[in-house]
Amino acid sequence: MKAGVSGFPGMMVLNSHNYADWKIKMEYLLIVKDLYEPVEREQIPIGVVESEWKLLNRKAVATIRQCIDVSVLQHVVNDTNAHQMCQKLSGLYESKNALNKTSLIRKIVRLKYKDGEIIVRHINTFMGYVSQLAAAKFPLDDAM
Repeated sequence: MKAGVSGFPGMMVLNSHNYADWKIKMEYLLIVKDLYEPVEREQIPIGVVESEWKLLNRKAVATIRQCIDVSVLQHVVNDTNAHQMCQKLSGLYESKNALNKTSLIRKIVRLKYKDGEIIVRHINTFMGYVSQLAAAKFPLDDAM
């Protein structure tokens, strides 16, 4: 396993090329650390003490920032709300337009297994493209 981000083994650093994979891993990391609720909710849930919610939110923001490359950090350096920060990153990096969908489908069609290549790596590449299409609200059906 890769060393990952300091303090978070296996976690990658977000850059302009790996948002889809980073988002999945970040979600899992925040869930494991019990920090995901501020990402899901913008407002303090009923029955939660405001000071506790603010601390939880600050921890989530700090965790996310530790896993962002300096070149990307400039976009969210002033954000103090985990929900808003994740929404901003999503808006910057999630591909939802037709051109990007077409590009992903083209990558799938052109993907070929090469002799000697590790089959798991090939399948992972394919599944990565399929996941990116699903995230862009364009899931592949069986006919495709």
